[in-house]
Amino acid sequence: MTPSESLIHADIFFFISSIALVLVTIGIVIAFIYAIGILKNVRDITEKGKAEWSEIVADSKKLRSAIRDEGVKWKHVVDLARNFFVRDPGKKMKVKVKKDGVTR
Repeated sequence: MTPSESLIHADIFFFISSIALVLVTIGIVIAFIYAIGILKNVRDITEKGKAEWSEIVADSKKLRSAIRDEGVKWKHVVDLARNFFVRDPGKKMKVKVKKDGVTR
């Protein structure tokens, strides 16, 4: 291999390396642009989440105060539902028998 051939090979290598470096740099820049867009969306979502969270906290405080104020009413409703669906095993239904033998 002559010195001029080695210079040509070196020039080809540096030319290809330069093109590859430019393509990799363009790919990294594009990835950063997408990453910045994603981070902006995440920031917007977290800001909306913070606003909604404060409303959820306010609603839960209102709900707790309403339950505290109307607790007696709710206890009555729950007791009524429980008594309707859950029967006391000690109580048995009474069956009336008439003189003619028909039960009702």
